[in-house]
Amino acid sequence: MVLAAFSRGPLGVDATLSRERFGIPETAPLEVAEVRAIARAADPQWFDAWRGGSLRAIAERDLGTQLADLDAADHVHVIALELANPADLSYLQVAWGLARQLGARGATTVLDVHAMTYRAAAAIPPADSDLDVSREVRVIYETDSSRADRAHAMHTRGLRKFGAPDLVALCGDADARLVGPALVELAGAVARGTDLALPRHAIAVAPGITWYAVADEHQLGALLQLNNAARVIVDGNGHDLLGVLERLPPAKN
Repeated sequence: MVLAAFSRGPLGVDATLSRERFGIPETAPLEVAEVRAIARAADPQWFDAWRGGSLRAIAERDLGTQLADLDAADHVHVIALELANPADLSYLQVAWGLARQLGARGATTVLDVHAMTYRAAAAIPPADSDLDVSREVRVIYETDSSRADRAHAMHTRGLRKFGAPDLVALCGDADARLVGPALVELAGAVARGTDLALPRHAIAVAPGITWYAVADEHQLGALLQLNNAARVIVDGNGHDLLGVLERLPPAKN
């Protein structure tokens, strides 16, 4: 898991790292986390990439009027955790607890790197919040398509934080209202421990309708720059989900 907290100038040092105040369980090991401060002056091009290019559009949508805080930042404080076979999800609480503390010390904006989600530091959920997968995993519908069949990719970002592959489905605009909720529900199950075992994992979409999560044979994850392994969602015949809404059996009277 990687979070990046941005600030204008170095952080203050007046916020003691209180587990209770910042929501870090007593049993969660703080030593698994590394926090590193990097000034823009050290590498301006690298620094500005966090608020430019494709990330710019995401920042504009996520931050709105608070985008100015990101633009004014000249320091980033990177929180990084990497664990093998964690016993629970307390490492998420460690990361977000550290982000809260950095906010108390003057950080203004936090980027969840794997989910590609920006939020104002003041908008981080409070320390006593329950786990909400919708905050940890983002579902994105790519509106641009270069494919001849005009299929668009709908996919998750952020499941890498749970040691799981991200999910990709190829579908059309009309299909998105069916595919989107199914992807959200499956992402939630995966985040809570469902194993998408190969060669395929069955997904019960509705009575009599089963989709499958299969290997990413065409490297869609790499094309989408997910920075993670991926599973592709297909219908019962192994086809992508373009036009899946039209292929549904008619509703019974």
